[in-house]
Amino acid sequence: MEIKTLFDGTIDLAQKALDLRSRRHELLLSNIANADTPNYKAFDMLVDEALAANSSQSGPTRLQRTDAAHFPAGGSGGVKNDPARLRNVNVSAQVTLRGDGNTVDMDREMSALAENQLHYKASTQILSKKFQRLRSIIQGGKG
Repeated sequence: MEIKTLFDGTIDLAQKALDLRSRRHELLLSNIANADTPNYKAFDMLVDEALAANSSQSGPTRLQRTDAAHFPAGGSGGVKNDPARLRNVNVSAQVTLRGDGNTVDMDREMSALAENQLHYKASTQILSKKFQRLRSIIQGGKG
């Protein structure tokens, strides 16, 4: 018989998401700050892959692949051991007009920053709702 925990990993996963999103925010700001630095290479953090690998662990909410045409749950498996793995932003597919070797694309960085902010806000809202429900349970469903 499987016993569910009080939090079912939601708070732990949201906490990890907030930590990783905060680190990614700092990294993106660093890229923006170095937009004029010659030979600076832009970096990004693989947050989504790390969270997908973390959430694919076995548990009561584990996803199962019911058809061979479905995508596997949890994404790639190599990120689980190093959730803060960095990667160079792929500039080989882009045409860079800069002659100083800098790979920062301000449009991409600002877009990634806005997306990261939305994900961070969603994680804080999930945590807030979870704590509101817990407070309601503790108070016996009153007020």
